[in-house]
Amino acid sequence: MRRVASVAVLLCCLAVAVSAMGQTISPQARRDLSVLETAYPGVMTAIEVSPDGRITVVLRDGARVAYDDGRARTPEQAVFDPDLKTMLAQPYPLGPVTAEPPLWFSPGRSRVQAFFLALYGQDRAEVRANCRPVAFFNQRLEFNTRFGAADAFARVARRLETLAAADPGIKRFLLPASGGMVWRVIAGTDRLSVHSFAAAVDVSPRGNPYWRNLPRGKNMLAVRRRFPEQAVAAFEAEGFVWGGKWTEFDLMHFEYRPELILLARLARGESLPLRPIDALLRPSR
Repeated sequence: MRRVASVAVLLCCLAVAVSAMGQTISPQARRDLSVLETAYPGVMTAIEVSPDGRITVVLRDGARVAYDDGRARTPEQAVFDPDLKTMLAQPYPLGPVTAEPPLWFSPGRSRVQAFFLALYGQDRAEVRANCRPVAFFNQRLEFNTRFGAADAFARVARRLETLAAADPGIKRFLLPASGGMVWRVIAGTDRLSVHSFAAAVDVSPRGNPYWRNLPRGKNMLAVRRRFPEQAVAAFEAEGFVWGGKWTEFDLMHFEYRPELILLARLARGESLPLRPIDALLRPSR
């Protein structure tokens, strides 16, 4: 009987401790971590909280990453060396492009690489083993099956085929497509491209410009708005962000980032169910 009582007391104390940890997490941190758990269920195995509220996320592969490491970052550092809070900080703008984005506004370019390794695979061989071919018009592209990426891309393809049946001219903005599984670093950096994880696609690379390939002074707003809005909407509806909305634009590029789309939908007032994170809370080591 005493042992049962001791266990009950221990569980009660644990529940109190978890509740106290939950109260030390800021509303923004709770929202961000709940969004990550909703977009990628199971990628986080624990959320460790220190007495002063510092949060360390433990990932499914054992990696430990800071939610907010407390470092001040330049705009460039925010892109190339973010923590999780920074990765999620810039709000992705859903809908049509109406204005040129401000300098360094590129929601989606900021990626915590350890997080993506835990999502999709640690190396080329593991990522390739997680892929399956997805039909995209008359092509087949390898896409990662983890966390719904390949299924989402297949739904995008069906949406675009429906659009193209009504307006065949849209195909020139979409075909041929490239990407799938291409293990490589981003030009000028030592960071892996999201193509390395087979979670992105480039549509009509010759027809859709990249920022480095256009002369200065070009009317970029007109170039961005030339890309069919309904095609962008088809991708966004399935959890993809478009590089055409970045300051350093990449009009051909779409990548699977359901967490950013979910945050964008919450920001515009949609009431969406989020997975709870309280069961993942732990005191820090």
